[in-house]
Amino acid sequence: MINFFRKIRQNLLTERNTGKYLTYAFGEIILVVIGILIALQINNWNEDKKLGNDKMEFLNGIQNELQLDANRADTLINVYKKHLSYFNMVDPTYHLHNLDIVPLPDSSNVLDYNKLMHSPFPFKPNNGTYLSFMSYGSVKIVKNKELIVDLQKYYSIIEGFNSGSYDKIQGIESQLNWNRAYEKKYKPYKTIEDLKDKQFIAELNYFFDSIHDYLALLFYVKDTANELIVEIDSELKNN
Repeated sequence: MINFFRKIRQNLLTERNTGKYLTYAFGEIILVVIGILIALQINNWNEDKKLGNDKMEFLNGIQNELQLDANRADTLINVYKKHLSYFNMVDPTYHLHNLDIVPLPDSSNVLDYNKLMHSPFPFKPNNGTYLSFMSYGSVKIVKNKELIVDLQKYYSIIEGFNSGSYDKIQGIESQLNWNRAYEKKYKPYKTIEDLKDKQFIAELNYFFDSIHDYLALLFYVKDTANELIVEIDSELKNN
């Protein structure tokens, strides 16, 4: 094909038909430019398609992780509320701060030291896809800046509050178990009514206050994760 065009040019030059040659050369340039533009457009289409696929993959992954967060937070909320409700049986004066008392299946009067001196599990966010999303270049994939800011705020609050708040629970729990090693080992108080030690109850109050504070994070995770799931749904529909 290249030899064919060269032959045409040579024939035109040989015939000394300059006008026809210039017209042909100009047309050839136009064809080359059009070819380049088409190639660039196809490349842009392919890139846009890839970014669109990456966007769906990342947002679906983050959405699934947020659902896991919401489910985990809801489970832990119920566990923590049971612990608080049990302590409310031990100390009816303890203020639950607008939390409903959870009906406990075991209404036995036996004093359960494990429920009094053991902290429930911590919350750990599922953020693997989110971290990959930010590393990949979130702004390149998602043009909705508000969604990116909301996601950053969600994970930032969890990171900033989670470890410090749970560390506080563990610190108080450790001190409580140290102070009350005798009670934990020998269990001198057999029933709830037997526990009359005001100092012991005061120490338990401090411990359960830290647990109550941790509930604020769990409620935040549950509510915000569900809100972000809806926000991501909206973004995916506008894809």
